[in-house]
Amino acid sequence: MIGNDGKPVSREQLRGHVATYNGQPRGSKEFAGIPRALVTVMDGLKPGKTTYVRCADGQIQLARRKDNSVSAG
Repeated sequence: MIGNDGKPVSREQLRGHVATYNGQPRGSKEFAGIPRALVTVMDGLKPGKTTYVRCADGQIQLARRKDNSVSAG
């Protein structure tokens, strides 16, 4: 995953983006800081489904929960 600054995102940064995605409204300044490709991936997840996102230091699993939030494992 490439961040908005053009550099690869670490796992911890990706977890922070997921927390922002779950906790902030879409129009907020913090939400705008999430890479657009990551928002597209998380929006496409259906409840109960998982996907993997490659980071600078490995990969991380993203899953959509039944309460419609996204978890980063």
